[in-house]
Amino acid sequence: MGKDLGISLSVYGRTDVGLIREHNEDNFLVSDLSGDLRTNEMGRPVDIALGERGVVLLVCDGMGGAAAGEVASQMAVETISSSMAAQIPSNREHFARMLRGSIEDANDKIYAQSRDNQNERGMGTTCTAAAIVDGNLVAGQIGDSRCYVFRNGKLGMVTKDQSLAWQLIEAGAMTHEEAKGFEHANIILQALGVQERVDVVLSQLPLCKGDILLLSSDGLHGPVSDEIIASTLINEPDLKKAGDTLIARALENEGPDNVTVVLARVDGDNLAAPDSAPVMFHAFDPGQDPADASRPRVALNEKETVEVRLVNPDHNASVPTSDDGIGTLRPSKSEHAGKSSSGSVVTFVILTLVAALAAGLYLRMERSRGLEKERESLRQSQAETSEGQVREAP
Repeated sequence: MGKDLGISLSVYGRTDVGLIREHNEDNFLVSDLSGDLRTNEMGRPVDIALGERGVVLLVCDGMGGAAAGEVASQMAVETISSSMAAQIPSNREHFARMLRGSIEDANDKIYAQSRDNQNERGMGTTCTAAAIVDGNLVAGQIGDSRCYVFRNGKLGMVTKDQSLAWQLIEAGAMTHEEAKGFEHANIILQALGVQERVDVVLSQLPLCKGDILLLSSDGLHGPVSDEIIASTLINEPDLKKAGDTLIARALENEGPDNVTVVLARVDGDNLAAPDSAPVMFHAFDPGQDPADASRPRVALNEKETVEVRLVNPDHNASVPTSDDGIGTLRPSKSEHAGKSSSGSVVTFVILTLVAALAAGLYLRMERSRGLEKERESLRQSQAETSEGQVREAP
């Protein structure tokens, strides 16, 4: 079990197929790397004493049609959990490299299986990992599942959706309100298993006593607003009741997709007391493991800091929020320095690149849907032929 760090977690997770889909392609996992807890079935919250090896919470939202998305998301949680459990971190930077490498390993395995199996061509999955180590959150992100932190009655989003809509919002080409009705809002720019290589976006955040982490697939944060999520966490201190209520709210809004929620409350005397200052999100680059120099890396500026805009259900309080009340990530003031009229050209280039990336992923997904339709048509044709032969037999 190792050394007790004086930090405890209470964790609850649940997934629901929703009201429309036949299969649940979402998966989640709670894994205590210092103990023997590794589960995706939770009838009630579980308590974990944080050990030196940390705890990993995962939410994956599969895609690909038929049962292929379910295969991809299951492969992701199993690969990441097994890979993390097989290693012992020496410090937080090493832990972050382990997390990034484990997510990349999951991508390799899903991509290979998708390539080698006709029935699973084009499958993929989002992946949001929230790992708690030495009193800090280290998050790894692929796709548009989310990680939030709820502190002092306010909700902050500490991941960025890797989606076309989010890129257009950040480029100033679309507002949050316009994004709600955007025709291509479901197009994501990265997914595990769809590309040969992925760029895992890492971030870190020091945790405070009483913080609640929320991981969700877009089946929750699509139909349920951040204001309602925050209000639910305020009104339901019991994690199970809060998680069940959030899923119920998604279903009340027609629940068009699978819905997954993982909640974790952190506590302990070794954590700092929360204050009223805005939560700060730090991009995190732990460097590259020399033993894995073959993988290309995208360097992040570890000093880059952006303020997490908080959703505040009490509109009388003075809290920085976007105009429409949706939690957003904004660049720090230093990032605005030195910008000139060339910004419009940069925006155009960014939009062009984003559109190209999105088109590539969109076409790949469409190809997968086309293959599935062809297979269904072939099965129907074979069934009709077989039925005809039976009728003609003497």
